[in-house]
Amino acid sequence: MKKLIALIALASLPAGAFAQGTVAFANAQTPDSRFTTNSTATPPAGQSANASGFMSGTAQFRIGLYTAPQGTVDPNAFTLRLTATNSALGPAAGLFSGGGAAVVPGAPIGITVAFQIRAWQIAGGATYELATAPGVYRGVSAIGQVTPGDPSGGAPGVLFGTSAGQVLGIVMTPNVSVVPEPSSIALGLLGLGAIALFRRRK
Repeated sequence: MKKLIALIALASLPAGAFAQGTVAFANAQTPDSRFTTNSTATPPAGQSANASGFMSGTAQFRIGLYTAPQGTVDPNAFTLRLTATNSALGPAAGLFSGGGAAVVPGAPIGITVAFQIRAWQIAGGATYELATAPGVYRGVSAIGQVTPGDPSGGAPGVLFGTSAGQVLGIVMTPNVSVVPEPSSIALGLLGLGAIALFRRRK
């Protein structure tokens, strides 16, 4: 009898408690949310030399939606959920669309989650984490909060904007080679000299 009551209680839970919610995975809601490249280094395809401006070159960049439980502040704790590529040149430069009501795996309807948007040059790798080569453009947003909507008719959660929990655009910069500081080089040479002197005395 107890098992039957438990089964009835579970069956009576709203379907939305387990269904995946939706978000507006696009940055066209406000002009301020355009993604930009900001550097004097060699720019991505589609931009002139030493250019700073909107992300451009059709499908040259990938944009990822990462989520974590509400309140998470450690970027390493976020999981990649959705990806999209950037839009065309011209008026659409700086914009992308992964869907006006994209279903987010692992984000139940009505449960607020933390999110971060990460963008990177596709030529650099399949994920943001792999795109670490020198010169590869990439960037991250601040950590925001969103409540996924109901795909059966509710409004999707909004990621971009100026309201609380939303984020604006991303400024992408190219990775740089790690150059040892002069003091590190000096210490290294001093160590090599000490080793050579010790061997000579021996």
